[in-house]
Amino acid sequence: MNKKRKLGIVGVGPRGGHALERFISQLANQNKFLNIQIALFEATGNFGDGYVYNTNQTESNWINITERTLELQERKTIQTPILEVPGFPSYHDWIDKNLSDKVDAFPPRAKIGSYLNQRFSSLIAPLEALGIVSTHIERVDEIVLLENNKLQLRTNKGIYDDFDELLLTIGHQPTKMSDQMAAWEEYAMGKSNISLFKEAYPLSNILSCENLGSQSTIGIRGFGLTMIDVVRRIAKEFGTFTVEDEKTRKCNYQSGKNIKNMFVPFSLDGLPPVPKPLNVTIDHWFKPSESQINTFESIIGNPSIQKKAENPNFLINAFAPIAADIYARLPNIINPKNFGTKEIENLISNWLKDQSYEDPTIVSMNLSVRAMMRDFVDMSTGQEPVSLDFCIGQVWRHCQPSIYEKLSFNACSDGVFAEIIQLDESTKRYSYGPPVEAIQQLLALIEAGILNLDVVDDPEIELTEKGWQLHKSEKSLVTAIMIDSVLDPPQIKAVTSSLVKNMLSDDLIQAVHDKLGILTDENGYLIPKEDNKVPIALLGRLAKGTVIGVDAILECFSPRVDQWAKQAADNHIAWLNQNIAAL
Repeated sequence: MNKKRKLGIVGVGPRGGHALERFISQLANQNKFLNIQIALFEATGNFGDGYVYNTNQTESNWINITERTLELQERKTIQTPILEVPGFPSYHDWIDKNLSDKVDAFPPRAKIGSYLNQRFSSLIAPLEALGIVSTHIERVDEIVLLENNKLQLRTNKGIYDDFDELLLTIGHQPTKMSDQMAAWEEYAMGKSNISLFKEAYPLSNILSCENLGSQSTIGIRGFGLTMIDVVRRIAKEFGTFTVEDEKTRKCNYQSGKNIKNMFVPFSLDGLPPVPKPLNVTIDHWFKPSESQINTFESIIGNPSIQKKAENPNFLINAFAPIAADIYARLPNIINPKNFGTKEIENLISNWLKDQSYEDPTIVSMNLSVRAMMRDFVDMSTGQEPVSLDFCIGQVWRHCQPSIYEKLSFNACSDGVFAEIIQLDESTKRYSYGPPVEAIQQLLALIEAGILNLDVVDDPEIELTEKGWQLHKSEKSLVTAIMIDSVLDPPQIKAVTSSLVKNMLSDDLIQAVHDKLGILTDENGYLIPKEDNKVPIALLGRLAKGTVIGVDAILECFSPRVDQWAKQAADNHIAWLNQNIAAL
């Protein structure tokens, strides 16, 4: 009898590709490649790089993580009597260049995709040659749990039976359309003079729009990183950016066209993204010491503290002394009242609980958006005193790895964990900010009269014959093109993909909280509504609520992937031991 155990991986982007790599490494450690068959399903066909990092996207889509911190570790050579997989360099060795200490580099996402794709290709080739792995460019629509605890996959092309175990790394999934977007879709339908883009990517769809020209006025729902990608790429279609000052990355924009008010972004709060520090020297101003991180982790990772928590204050109280100490030691700060460390701690706590909190140490929300952007650029380049909120955001970014590690699978109540996740989300305008040059590009477009911020703060929107009319105070603009650049949160009950909806209806998954994702154990395996465990694991965005910090590329290479791989390998070895006589 030549019986084989079947494992399926659904979604083979960065996280799925790395999960396969770690699983193969775990099996190699014990030389247990006998009787395993692995099927990989990736609807985009972009194995290893997936949708977000696909290698065919425009170079104008930048990653928001500095190349300096993109520590994707090498894969060591995997060698067994029947399999040899060559090693693959770390990302830093792969780019083979000296990283500048003057200006941090933020590479295009396509460049990261090339690394991921090459890494995956070098892994898959020997596995395919040995007949261990098969790849399928198919969309999985349904998972059926059979009576013998086997799993069946139904895709857009066929049916695959008898899987013993599945891993889902499916990333962002479509969600229920908001009432506003549904009304816009109905309004735009059949009108040739207006265009609605419910998704920003791929940008090639927007660039090929017949209504796009140098005289277009484009509304952009959202004022974050995706908006910047959209604006940068369209602006480059009609002109060029030039860096005028290497020390500050100040930019100039020139176009041969007579362009005015082309871009009209808006959001619920109208607040701009905050740039990251210019270089490693400035960034290290905000880096906690090792002893500070150790103390921080010991507090927030303490199960007894987590269990007693009625709100996220235990996290805020552990963080505030670190940020206050760092703020007090910065070379140039806004501190007109000469507050001591304890007073600064109180300000930090107040601001984290309510970012509309006003104080002379904090950049006021009453400033114009343009003034805010200029102030934050000056702080991030070391040209002007640092505000307390800017400092908090940068220190929080340095603490995020500890927060993500120590507060995943915590002892907090579901409600408290939901509040912790919301707290982390509230800092991302600072901690997930773009490079300085990106904000300088926006400022250059404002200076040129091409980016209009008159209605950026939650405008009223009227649907007219000529397009979307946006009103704010006495200002009004009409846009014939509207782009939605807002990424919906991973609320599992709002997801509309057939795969997730079918799993919910079949009780294979359950939500952690109404506003969050799927419940999993520490190894990534689903915890369904019923007590009987199912042989399905899930890693990534849809597990938000069990884990925290799922979106960043570094999280695709996190210890959580190793935990799943070790458990999955142990499952296979246990199966081999049980079936050894029949094999």
